[in-house]
Amino acid sequence: MSKTFNRAQSKAYLEERRKLQQDEQHKKNVREELAVLGDFRNYMQRKRPTATTLGCLIAAVDAYVEQLTGDMHALWASSVDIKRWWDE
Repeated sequence: MSKTFNRAQSKAYLEERRKLQQDEQHKKNVREELAVLGDFRNYMQRKRPTATTLGCLIAAVDAYVEQLTGDMHALWASSVDIKRWWDE
């Protein structure tokens, strides 16, 4: 093996490792944000400030969750045992 080949292989390995670390960090951030949003959504459903406020706020939370995960129902699908990409 030549030095050039070793350098290229080392660079590719480091790049792949960096991508994996970024992916894991992103998944961790999404899990943390979903936990906070889930608590907020549950609070809104239990306290029921007013019907109009409740509907608007829950719709806004669901829309934001859809932007984060691509699944609008991610917070209410807790009874379904589906492995999500952010839980891997």
